[in-house]
Amino acid sequence: MAIERWTVPREWVGERCFILAGGASLQQKAIPKLQGRIIAIKQTAALRPDADVMFVSGRDDPQRCAPYFPLYKGPRIICRSGYPGFPDRVLCLQRTKADYSSDPTHLAGLDAGSSAINLAALFGVREIILLGIDMTGGRWVKKHHLPVIPQRHFDLHIGSLTRMAPALARDGIRVVNCSPVSAVTCFERQPLEAFL
Repeated sequence: MAIERWTVPREWVGERCFILAGGASLQQKAIPKLQGRIIAIKQTAALRPDADVMFVSGRDDPQRCAPYFPLYKGPRIICRSGYPGFPDRVLCLQRTKADYSSDPTHLAGLDAGSSAINLAALFGVREIILLGIDMTGGRWVKKHHLPVIPQRHFDLHIGSLTRMAPALARDGIRVVNCSPVSAVTCFERQPLEAFL
């Protein structure tokens, strides 16, 4: 069965978007206070079920994220690529191996975090606020299939983000890393309180 591909509409032009990633530093108590667009990556949709997007990215995510799909009450579940087994309501984008894409039919990024950043850019945001983009330590979700992340994964993902940063700046998109613990140094750092 062929996967129907989706095109990202430029519906968030000039807006701010918070991206909730899975790092252990995710500031869960602040999440209900966030105002603006929200992309919740995988299990973080349980913390913000009204997010604008629940984003899933991996081949096994239909099974691993299955308990979270019913919790998510927002308008869109979006995935990078798409595989048999995704629920019918999931919108699938074609994946590209590039670090950044300006094409609304193709989503770039090496991991879920970098792909979510690219997704926000394709929606047209002017500012992206990152939460839980640690690239160090573990995950906030307790029962993850890969609780200890190999350093080589972090190194690959940080490299992709570093290569993505100049393209985001060129497109006039401010990216702020509000993760209190993070090995990602290619984006501006601020405390989350500055955006609440």
